[in-house]
Amino acid sequence: MEQTNAFNLRSQLPRLAVAATTLLLAKVLIAIVWEYRRYFPADFSANFLLGREDSFVGWYRITFYIHIIAGPLSLLLGSFLMFSGPRWRQHQLHRWAGRLQMLVLFAALLPSGLVMATEALAGPIAGWGFATLALATGVTAAAAVYYAVQRKLTLHRQWATRTYLLLISPLLFRIANGLLIVIQQDTDQAYRVNAWLSWLILLAAFEVWRYCHATASHPETNSLFPETFS
Repeated sequence: MEQTNAFNLRSQLPRLAVAATTLLLAKVLIAIVWEYRRYFPADFSANFLLGREDSFVGWYRITFYIHIIAGPLSLLLGSFLMFSGPRWRQHQLHRWAGRLQMLVLFAALLPSGLVMATEALAGPIAGWGFATLALATGVTAAAAVYYAVQRKLTLHRQWATRTYLLLISPLLFRIANGLLIVIQQDTDQAYRVNAWLSWLILLAAFEVWRYCHATASHPETNSLFPETFS
C-alpha cells in the first residue's frame, strides 16, 4: 500500500511542479500588471520607469504602452491555447485564439520589443539579449503557424511550446531580478546576464526534456504540455 502511494506521488510530481510553476508565474504577471497603475500617467519613481525620464519620449514612449498591453494579452492567449485541453484542439475558438495571438505578436509585441531593446538598461549587451528574444519569438511563432497550416501537428506543438516558453521568459527575468535585489547582487553585469539566460535556459531545458523523451512511442510526448497546441 505504501509502495503504491509512493508510486502515485512520484507519477503526480510533474503535474504538481507545473501547477506550482503556473501559480508562481501568474502571481508575477499580476504584480507586473498591478504596477501599470503607475504608468498612466508615467511615474518615474516606478520600478521600470526609474531613471528613464530622458528616454521616455517619441517612439519609445509609444512602443512602451503598446508593449505593456500586448505582452499580457499575448501571454493570456498563449495560456488558453496551451492549457485548453484536447477537447478544444479541433474547435474553431482554438484557431481564432491562435490567429489573434499571432496578430498581437507580429503587429504589436515583437516590433515594440525591438524598439524598447534599443534603450535597455545596462547597455547594448542587455539590449541585444532582449532584441534576440523578440526575433526568436517571431521565428518560433512563424514556424508554429507554418506547421499548423501544413497539418503537421506534432511539429506545430513543438514550435508553439517554444513560443510559449519565450513569452513567459520575461516573468522568469522578473523573478531572477527580484532575487538579485534580495541578495544585493543587482548589478549591471547581472542584468546583462539575466537578459540572455532568462530565455535561453527555458529553451535549453525544453530541448533537453524533448531529447530525453525522443524514444517515447506517442507523438504527444514530444511537447512540454502533451495535450495542447494542436
